[in-house]
Amino acid sequence: MNSDKMMGFEMPGDQKVPVPVRDWNGMKLGLWRSKVAWDFAARAATEIIAECAHMAGCPGILSETSPCSPDCIDREKRMSALVILNAARMFAPINARKLASEPYFAPSREYFSEVISELAAAQIELEALRGALRAAGMQPPSPPVLTQESPRLTSATQEKTQ
Repeated sequence: MNSDKMMGFEMPGDQKVPVPVRDWNGMKLGLWRSKVAWDFAARAATEIIAECAHMAGCPGILSETSPCSPDCIDREKRMSALVILNAARMFAPINARKLASEPYFAPSREYFSEVISELAAAQIELEALRGALRAAGMQPPSPPVLTQESPRLTSATQEKTQ
C-alpha cells in the first residue's frame, strides 16, 4: 500500500506535466495582466457606485449589499456597477506578480510559425464543423461581436508568414 495515497497526499490529477519555461512565463504574465484588468474594473465600478444618486432614506446609501429603494434615480446604474464590481472581486487572481525582473526571450521564427500554423488549422477545423452543422440543417452560432477589428488569418496573411 502507498502511504501517501492513503493519507490523501496523492490525488488523481496531480501528475506533473513538463511545460516549457517560455510558456510558463507567458501564463504568469497573462495572469498578471488579468489581475491588473480586474483591478481597473473594480476601481471604475467603485467610482460609479460612489457617484450614484439616491433618494432620501435609501438603504443603498449606507450599505453596498443593501438594495436601493425603487424610487432611486440611479438604481439600475448602481445594480450594473455592483455586478461588475462583484465579478471583479470573484474572478481576479488572488496573487499575481509582474515578471519585471525576468529576462525576456523573443520567440523564435520556428515557434512563431508553429503557433500561426496551429491557429490556421484551428480556423479550418472550425469552418469544417460549421459546414457539418449547415449540412445537418442547423444554423451554426454566430461569432461574438468584437469592439475592434479582429485580426483574422486569411490566405494573404498566411502567404506573408511563409
